[in-house]
Amino acid sequence: MTVRTDSIRRPDRKTARPVRRGPVFRLSESPSHLLRRAEQFAAEIFLRAEGADSITLRQSVLLAAIAEADGASQSNLVTATGVDRSTLAEMMARMEQRGLITRSAAEDDGRAKSVSLTNEGRRRLEGALPAMREVDKALLAALPVNRRGSFKSTLLALAEAADVQHAEAAEAPRPVRKVVAKPKAAKRAKPRSKRHPAKR
Repeated sequence: MTVRTDSIRRPDRKTARPVRRGPVFRLSESPSHLLRRAEQFAAEIFLRAEGADSITLRQSVLLAAIAEADGASQSNLVTATGVDRSTLAEMMARMEQRGLITRSAAEDDGRAKSVSLTNEGRRRLEGALPAMREVDKALLAALPVNRRGSFKSTLLALAEAADVQHAEAAEAPRPVRKVVAKPKAAKRAKPRSKRHPAKR
């Protein structure tokens, strides 16, 4: 069946209503997006300096945090590195498999894990230090000299605000979940067996 295109009614461009667009979210004005871009910039610099076969910038930061506070708990490392708890747990599991760290029960709390560097972990951290310093140097070199001090002060203020938020979240009481009992299924009555009259 052939459809005649001249019979199809098309909207008149002059009378068509303009499409209303919602408010525009400008990424170039978003602090969170710009921080993410800066983090990506730092990771790329580290990758070029250290190589793809080595540890990542985030892993080197974790090694540095453990070296600074040997035997720290995983909760303390979450605060020190700014990495969320689940991501940090996955990172440490992989790094433990590679022989970079060890985890053991903390002396004061058997439920907590105490994290320490192995000799291999210290060696890898020492090898990554030049690349870490290169990242910091490149980030500051991208700014005018008179703005570098305020840049570091701003980042420090954001880090301190994050520490306060983590502390408040840890002290806040956790909401108690109400356990709703499931209604018990009604028991089906067993069918009565028919009694046959005894044969005489």
